[in-house]
Amino acid sequence: MFESLARAISDRLRQHGISSAVEAAQVTEALRQIIAEKWGASGAAAMKKVALREGATLEILAGSGGFAAELRMHEFYLQEQLSARCNGRRFRLRIFG
Repeated sequence: MFESLARAISDRLRQHGISSAVEAAQVTEALRQIIAEKWGASGAAAMKKVALREGATLEILAGSGGFAAELRMHEFYLQEQLSARCNGRRFRLRIFG
């Protein structure tokens, strides 16, 4: 029987124990793209660190307290956009500045 390429790749990643790392990289890149679209390249560059913890919590370290406050004000927007790009998955955001 034939299986889709996406399924075969995800099965191989899971077998090698790196599927969670690949998922974390995809989610953090999606968040960086959302921020770049909303705040421009300087907004994406102002993020110091993004990490996916326990599969559902995104920890974001903003470059300044002001930018962290701006991200917190738009937290619902960020969650909605991220959910749309990640097949409906919901993520909790923890924003530090």
